[in-house]
Amino acid sequence: MLDIASRARASKATLYARFASKEVLFEALMAWETRQGTEVLDAIAANATLDAVTALEYFATELLALMLQPKKLALFRIAAAEGQRLSAVGRAYSAHTRDHGLKRAREIVARLLREGAIEIDNGAEFGHSFIGLLQGELYTRALLGTIPPPSRGEIEHHARQAVARLIRAYAPPAGPRSTASRAR
Repeated sequence: MLDIASRARASKATLYARFASKEVLFEALMAWETRQGTEVLDAIAANATLDAVTALEYFATELLALMLQPKKLALFRIAAAEGQRLSAVGRAYSAHTRDHGLKRAREIVARLLREGAIEIDNGAEFGHSFIGLLQGELYTRALLGTIPPPSRGEIEHHARQAVARLIRAYAPPAGPRSTASRAR
């Protein structure tokens, strides 16, 4: 805490007045950093001028770009390593990444359903398929540090392919739309 106070040009007492422990400070820093950049996801989800498939492509690209930032990868590694010991760290990470992204993605999924682009009977399964296709080997290899950070073009290409596969997998069957397509 003394090192942190020195770098912040504050006294240790000031630091402890705001943060009761190293763990509380760490949780606050984790929450702050995970929120950085998420406003672009909010804007895409709220943009009613985009058709739903295009919105999902943009959303997927920006989400993957955020996830692949070196700081975000490092935060994921920390949250995974410390989540068991410091459950608040895992909860903070999840609330500002996974939960926030899911909320915005659901808005786009509702539009996909209304536009007839997909048919789903299990929203959670659809979400798992989306994130699995989006992350794929690219995210795993970046997380493990076995590849250099992907370029913006590589991220866009990967995201577009993931969305195309997802839309094909959940495309409504030919013929009249069933009531299952309205499920969320």
